[in-house]
Amino acid sequence: MQNKEIISMCTFYAISPIHAGSGAATSVVDLPIQRERHTQWPHVQASAVKGAMRAHYRKFADEEAGDLINLIFGSDSDNDGTKKMGKEDVPAAVSISDARMLAMPVRSNVAPFVWVTSPMVVKRYIRDMAFLGKTINWNIPEITADEAVVLSGAMNGQIILEDAVAQVINTDADNPLAHITELERLLLVSDEMYDYVVSSCTEVQTQIKIDAGKGTTATGSLRYEELLPADTYLYAIVYFTQKHLNHLQAETVNKHMTEVISGFMQLGGDETLGRGICKINWVKGA
Repeated sequence: MQNKEIISMCTFYAISPIHAGSGAATSVVDLPIQRERHTQWPHVQASAVKGAMRAHYRKFADEEAGDLINLIFGSDSDNDGTKKMGKEDVPAAVSISDARMLAMPVRSNVAPFVWVTSPMVVKRYIRDMAFLGKTINWNIPEITADEAVVLSGAMNGQIILEDAVAQVINTDADNPLAHITELERLLLVSDEMYDYVVSSCTEVQTQIKIDAGKGTTATGSLRYEELLPADTYLYAIVYFTQKHLNHLQAETVNKHMTEVISGFMQLGGDETLGRGICKINWVKGA
């Protein structure tokens, strides 16, 4: 455990598809989403999460509380003047991690969709919960590439996941994510199957631009945009450093921040298209 005063976890349940763009096309998709370098699993970079939280705070904090925005998120003289703080450069009191994906919805034959996760993903989550001071004990089941374990919901036999098939081998396994009530049909698949799901089962939409004069598609405007589908579940670690705040101040700012950043928040790009609407929940560290 590092020397941090207050640690919380912020979870994001996608109400609409999320596009956190990487800015560089690496395949036929012109606008791909952000992915981890070593796993190629989707995530939302910390800078995007922090920016979304700052924008939400700017919109919904009352006028008096709005003066705290630079104390919480760090100085931004272009958008949030720092004159009231007495100096130009104010370090952020809050640190925010990347938003990692815990479960992804996949089209299935047993329901409109099921959520899938993998042993490595769950082990990461358990490790991050330990950083919050919360212990989750879990006996990791052994599964091969084409097998699955039911963590929640009533499923058995062969489960079709998009264009793949997984054989359920256990319908009564210990569920380390039982406290997450949104994931009501959750399958634990192999890391290999999870790789397939997160690389091949994201949402890809076609975009065009209409030439106003001709009323037809503008030349060269066709492009493909990748999105995390609605119902994706992500989480990020948020903590306040002892370096900038004493314990009482950190507790107060944490309470204030979680009250303002609550309910629903927009994450990622294409805000005017309704993308990235997420239901927010906070888990306070022990």
